[in-house]
Parts: sequence; C-alpha cells; structure tokens
Amino acid sequence: MLTQKQIDDIYESLGCPLHFLWSYIGSAHGLSHDQVDPDSFEERKNDFLFLIGKLLDDELLKLGNRKAELIMEGTTEELVEMFRSCFPASDEEIDQEVGGLWFFTDCPFVAAWVYKGSGENGEDEYDWCF
Repeated sequence: MLTQKQIDDIYESLGCPLHFLWSYIGSAHGLSHDQVDPDSFEERKNDFLFLIGKLLDDELLKLGNRKAELIMEGTTEELVEMFRSCFPASDEEIDQEVGGLWFFTDCPFVAAWVYKGSGENGEDEYDWCF
C-alpha cells in the first residue's frame, strides 16, 4: 500500500500518460522501470487502481476512451472496475521490458488530465495523454 508521502510525490508529477503512473507505482515499490516482480504485482495493480480512483475523486483525472476519444462516463467505482476488469494479470502481459506496451496498444483508457477553470471563459480544460 502506498504511503501518503508516496502519493504526494506522485501527485507532483501528474499530467503524464498512464504508463508513467504505472512506473511511478513500481518505483514506490523499489522497482526500476524495466524490472518485473511477480510477488508484488497484485499489490502494485491495486495501488495503481486506488490511485486512479483517488485522482478521479479529486477531479484531477478523467478517463478517456482511446478509440472514441471521448470522456468515459460513470461513477468512480464503475470506472475503476472497468479498468480492473481489463487490467493484465502479470508484468509480462503489461510488457514492462518495452515500457509498458499494453498501455499503448491494448488499454482502452487514456488519461485526460483536468485543469479546473483554466479555459478562456473559466471552463475546465483537458490534456489528453495517449
């Protein structure tokens, strides 16, 4: 489980694609970006999904549909569960040795970072990270 300091450190580096968040979780568990660790995979996966839920709740992140390029609708719980249902079962399936290829090729979600009120008329703006 992530500590508050680890969460705070990750929050300082927001605005990146989802594979970066996965890498930050690995770093928090003492892994380098290309290292696999079957023993900690489930914990890292749960930490990643916890972080996605927290970012959604904090209104810092929306999940975008990679193919339709639209914001996904649903509650935080529904969106996290959709992510959980398609998440790979191992580091090998994520293909860590080439930078988390699953996040580029098969993951149905992309990060759409929310910049509250930063639009010309005070509307929210989104930065899509594919």
